[in-house]
Amino acid sequence: MTLLSIPNTPLDITSHWLTAALVSTNTFSNVGIASLRIEPIAELTCDGQLARLHLGFNQPQSELPKKLIAKLHAPDEPLRAKTRLPTPDKCEILFYQQIASEIPLRTPLCYFSAMSVTHGKYIRILEDLAPAKVGDQISGSTMKETAHALHEIARFHAYWWENKRLEAFDWLANSPKDSDAVSNWILDQYKEAFPVFADKTEDLMTDAVKTFGKQLPEKLKNESQLGKPPRTMVHGDFRLENVFFGASLGEPGFAVIDWQDVSCGEGVSDIAWYIGGCLKTTPKRQAEERQLLKFYHETLKANGVRGYTLDDCWKDYRLAMLRYFIQAVLMVASLNPENDRENRLARAVSERFIAAITDLSLTEA
Repeated sequence: MTLLSIPNTPLDITSHWLTAALVSTNTFSNVGIASLRIEPIAELTCDGQLARLHLGFNQPQSELPKKLIAKLHAPDEPLRAKTRLPTPDKCEILFYQQIASEIPLRTPLCYFSAMSVTHGKYIRILEDLAPAKVGDQISGSTMKETAHALHEIARFHAYWWENKRLEAFDWLANSPKDSDAVSNWILDQYKEAFPVFADKTEDLMTDAVKTFGKQLPEKLKNESQLGKPPRTMVHGDFRLENVFFGASLGEPGFAVIDWQDVSCGEGVSDIAWYIGGCLKTTPKRQAEERQLLKFYHETLKANGVRGYTLDDCWKDYRLAMLRYFIQAVLMVASLNPENDRENRLARAVSERFIAAITDLSLTEA
């Protein structure tokens, strides 16, 4: 455990603190940071604080990159308290410490991390994935990007498919040792968020969707299939804003960031969130949805998954869309109404998920 204090904001990071942090992990043998410029990053739907760190060295440096990313806790205590139950920052730090290095999925390297759960303070010093480009959820995912994303996340899911090691990660949300606290917390948040979501999307709402939205928490509590095997590790927020594409990442030119919602659950839930929230147009999703599920399923099989049929996959996909409609509602309800880009993102996500649950006849169930 590091003895370094955790900065309150990215602007509190100094060259001295960063040098000590990087030296403490024994990641680099020669650290000499002479100057540091901090560039705040405003990221959509991120409760924490992000900044790009521009490093200057006191001697020629081949080991350290010239740019790093700092990711910290939420900036104020009330917001930290609101998100403390699921402890997303803690989950991400433990993911990088215990899991990231072994999985068949490109993630940012984590050069340093520290946390104080008691005070709700966390920090990660991460690899800057630029010049690779992050996805744009408003513009939507192309079919090539979607196939790429589904192929890579399927390999990740297959790696952890019904893996008994999942039981050892008792910090994972929805782990076998987990209580119902997180699920109940999410449903409570949803009950508050749905009226906000419905108000923002009034012109998109049908009576069936309104009724469905109000009844969804009770439906999920009574749904006997939720939480049943097969289980794997899931990203939990698998969408365009959290994936990078680019040759600079090496083979396969794809990486996933933001592991704060990593959990134990049904792999196809990541697929529902990506297909439902990221395909640009409803006609494109309608035309390609089943084929994309088939491609995901075939990739699972090619990576060793057995005893899971395509029919099973489709059934689980429909159930997952119920849960990820909840995530869409929470995301849209929390966006800043005065931010034009966030408003456009809210509109895109709302249109896509309202159409998805309608097309899948989920509002009729």
